[in-house]
Amino acid sequence: MDLTLREQIALFRYSLISPVVSRQTPMTPGELGALLREVSARDYDIPGSTQTQVSVRTLERYLAAYRKGGYDALKPKVRQDKGLTKLSTPVLQRASELRRARPERSVEQIILLLEAEGIAQPGSVATSTLARHLRQAGLSRRDVLIVPQNKGTFRRFEVEDIHLLWQADFKHALYLPDPNNPGRKKKAILFAILDDYSRMIVHAQFYWDEQMPRLEDSFKKAILHHGVPEKLYVDNGAVFSSHHLKRICARLGVSLSHSKPYRPAGRGKIERIFRFLDTSFIPEAYEAVARGDVETLEELNEVFHTWVTAFYHVRKHGSTGVSPQERVAASERKTRRIPEADLNEIFYWQEERKVDKAGCVSLQGNRFEVDSELARTTIQLRYDPFDLSTIQVWTGEKRWPDAKTIDLTHPYDRRVHKEQQPTEDDIRPGVSLFDALKERKKQQAEGLKFSTTMDGDAQ
Repeated sequence: MDLTLREQIALFRYSLISPVVSRQTPMTPGELGALLREVSARDYDIPGSTQTQVSVRTLERYLAAYRKGGYDALKPKVRQDKGLTKLSTPVLQRASELRRARPERSVEQIILLLEAEGIAQPGSVATSTLARHLRQAGLSRRDVLIVPQNKGTFRRFEVEDIHLLWQADFKHALYLPDPNNPGRKKKAILFAILDDYSRMIVHAQFYWDEQMPRLEDSFKKAILHHGVPEKLYVDNGAVFSSHHLKRICARLGVSLSHSKPYRPAGRGKIERIFRFLDTSFIPEAYEAVARGDVETLEELNEVFHTWVTAFYHVRKHGSTGVSPQERVAASERKTRRIPEADLNEIFYWQEERKVDKAGCVSLQGNRFEVDSELARTTIQLRYDPFDLSTIQVWTGEKRWPDAKTIDLTHPYDRRVHKEQQPTEDDIRPGVSLFDALKERKKQQAEGLKFSTTMDGDAQ
């Protein structure tokens, strides 16, 4: 590597970390991590490389090197081992076999196996060298995990109409001021449900955690607005594999399907939406947070709802050639609807309780009284965690009179809170995310409008 290229690389690396190393005031907790993630999400023309992105871990290495040795420490080291990095054919063949057999294996793990099998001498295979050979052979971990081995037969899947298939997932998004700990940051997590055919976001909302109540809340809202889908496609996380979700889907008549472990390609559409959020919405949201325009989860959901309805749903999609809104409008399919009261019962939580001798039970820190005949027996309570005014009482297939409230100290499940969603009347299409909240207050359209070019389009 010549001196000019080393200099270009060092300058590029410094440009990535300069907002951090040039800052003269200390960063608040969580601010450094948020900035590094924002830098990592962008695409770059990297000197001497065909890659277009830099990982957060790599940015952390650049920071550590600069703080230890200054600008010169950012220059690539001059190799002293030229001619010593060629790997033998048996090593490469076996490494390729190990990667194909278990795509999730890291290069370090493959080297350990090679040494354990006696194919390579300990310390003779460098991690960077083997990684380069695997990458050149099309066997990088990303290639093997995401792209089928038979690339020639890969076909992008798409259902035939709207609301036949919904994809859903959580995304760790950005940091907001912690409402319970002033001066600190707390991570906001997005749960999104995407219609496979139209690419419409049927519902998406930020929460403080990724527990079952959050999935349940969004799924119910999506069904109330759009009707019941035929299939829900998710990953294998604990929340998505829960017995409660399986029961809900069974009672709704929805087919619950999980992607194969280590094969996320089937969920590519929602993953692509999340990457689009990283470049389109989240950087703008961070600017709004920095200006103080967005400080609460409710405000974040408000500007996100604006972005979805006024920008994402009306922009031309790169794969379909039309906007999600237009594709939905062109469909004649009528989805199955369920009355809200019936839907609430389908989503009821179910918990068993032992009734005391006085005929009382405890639920979510509250006390309820049941039929006296049930004293000292085990019963099943079915209820909506958002509304504890109705608690159904069951034993087997028999329903008893609803439980009566004795003490409702905690009227809602403390793990679940309904965030107020803005209505369509609250939204003024065409307003930029930068000034969405200010625009609401002033009641006039102003500020920079979003571009609807195809750069970075969600596939």
